[in-house]
Amino acid sequence: MNVNWILSNLKDALFLACDYGLKEMCVTTAVVVLVVVVAVKLFPKYKKVIRRIGVLLTLLAVFAVGAIRIYQRTMMGSDQNPKHDKYSVMFNDVQKTQIAAAKKYGISPIKDRAAAQEAIKSGALVELSDCSDYKLARMGYSLPYLTANAAEILEKIGSNFRDSLSARGICEHKIVVTSVLRTDADVEKLMKNNTVAVKNSAHRHATTFDISYIRYEPVGLGLRSDIGTLKSVLAGVLDDLREEELCYVKYEINQACFHITVRK
Repeated sequence: MNVNWILSNLKDALFLACDYGLKEMCVTTAVVVLVVVVAVKLFPKYKKVIRRIGVLLTLLAVFAVGAIRIYQRTMMGSDQNPKHDKYSVMFNDVQKTQIAAAKKYGISPIKDRAAAQEAIKSGALVELSDCSDYKLARMGYSLPYLTANAAEILEKIGSNFRDSLSARGICEHKIVVTSVLRTDADVEKLMKNNTVAVKNSAHRHATTFDISYIRYEPVGLGLRSDIGTLKSVLAGVLDDLREEELCYVKYEINQACFHITVRK
């Protein structure tokens, strides 16, 4: 299992555990409670002990289910996943290439959040928000802003992804954006908590964003589809746009995401 990813994205890991394992957690808890109720009726003399054991078993069971779910989902972002070779070859636009494009088409790096507000007021950036094309994850080290061209490409990716799912008869999902614009101060903080983070990040130019390949937001009451299938469809969408020379894409194993920079 990719321990580095879990430690670097603890909130996402917990989200995955609860989101994908909620049903199992509820069922497990119900079974334990039922057993405790029966045991108390059969052995009323030991009801306090039985209840305490029941609470402990419930916590252990919920923890076990959560751990299993984290393992299953983060295996999509683990070095042990044999499919990584395929995607690493498909999407290997290295940092040097993406930085060059980011500098050419993006803004100058911003010192901190206060300076970012000035850039936002100037109209140089487009604010992102949850929409029909994508969902924004909770971001601790970036701001939901991109250049107009980058925002347009992001919307196109989300729209094409949904269209591709529909064409294949797959339940509708939205992509999840995990990182966008980073100030210099954000980069410094991130480097303290993430050993693979780099100081000269393309995210500093508002031309770059990360899309998770293990997290997807189901639309409406539709059922969740297999992560591997959704990832494959997303990869196909990105490959098409890359072939059209609209963006560069790097497959990030440790961060479990597609790292994307626009080319216009």
